[in-house]
Amino acid sequence: MIRFRLLLLVLFSLACVQVQADLVFPSDRVETRLRVRAAPDGQAAVVGHLVSGESAEYRGTVPYWYKVALDDGTPGFVSKAWSRLVPDSTAELLRLGAWNVKKLGHGTRKDVPLVAQIIDANFDIVAVVEVMQKGGAHPGYDALVAALGSGWAGLVTSEPRPKTSAGHAEYYAVVYRSNRLQPCNGWPGLVYHADNDGSGSDAGPDIFAREPAYICFAVTLNGGLTGFDFLLAAYHARWAEGDIEDIQNEVRHVEDVFQSMSAARPGEGDLLVIGDFNLVPSDLDAAISREVPTSGTGSTLNGSGERTGNLYDHLVVGDPAATTELVGSVEVLDVRGVAADNRTFFRTVSDHLPIMARFRVGPDDD
Repeated sequence: MIRFRLLLLVLFSLACVQVQADLVFPSDRVETRLRVRAAPDGQAAVVGHLVSGESAEYRGTVPYWYKVALDDGTPGFVSKAWSRLVPDSTAELLRLGAWNVKKLGHGTRKDVPLVAQIIDANFDIVAVVEVMQKGGAHPGYDALVAALGSGWAGLVTSEPRPKTSAGHAEYYAVVYRSNRLQPCNGWPGLVYHADNDGSGSDAGPDIFAREPAYICFAVTLNGGLTGFDFLLAAYHARWAEGDIEDIQNEVRHVEDVFQSMSAARPGEGDLLVIGDFNLVPSDLDAAISREVPTSGTGSTLNGSGERTGNLYDHLVVGDPAATTELVGSVEVLDVRGVAADNRTFFRTVSDHLPIMARFRVGPDDD
């Protein structure tokens, strides 16, 4: 009888616990009210509204729209451009990012310990681009891994692109918390998308100045279980002296990279390409049909360390309907405050700010 009463008490207590949920709010851009529509279409019927301070429960994502439920249970969709997703504060999230750390490994002014401090404070895994070749090695990457310390591990491509000894040749690298995630079983390391390597002796067309390199990662859950897994490609697009059309012509082939990633791990739905695309969102949207969930203002800095209007750094998601683990938009992190002033940040850290995305880490769904 006592046990039965205890069981009833436990069940009653659980029933009284408020279940936490991700919530969708109107963004700061909304001046009056945010329309909730019956379908993910700007012409669909309006089934409700949200005003400043009101929220709806997040139920999923499709390209450019959040699926929500109003307080009375009515389902609907709100535009991502006019809303913001606030994740459940009790949920454990993976912080994944990319950072163009200007000419990492060249010169003596780079404050590598400060770069490591920023990464350690804000991320669990980061794709690092502009890791410079020097004397056939990558001293900037080596110094960064050493500065991050024992809680971190790293991977770097086996050769630079272009595959030459030129000072402008670059490696791709990924650094990650070794207690939070690991490369998938049997994965050999960062793998370049098949392309001409730029050495001058390789056959075939040279599509990319620096073809993306990708790898599979899996989150480690308590008890040694495997959670969210994904393929991640690092990418640094050609600059082409700012010729937008030239850059777009290269970026269009990122679609080929998604195909390569899919073939490398059949059945994997979570395919991500992240890095410096050298295109603002409108120009990137014109070049690629995949969803680009990056939001915010510029990710690049001028010579004084002030932010420009150029949002060049992005995450591109292969299939948003498959990657429902992504929470909200990808943010530009303004981390300049760690330096003495903005100019010092530009000189000793980078001319780019990092971007960061959050993912749920629970049991994988593919």
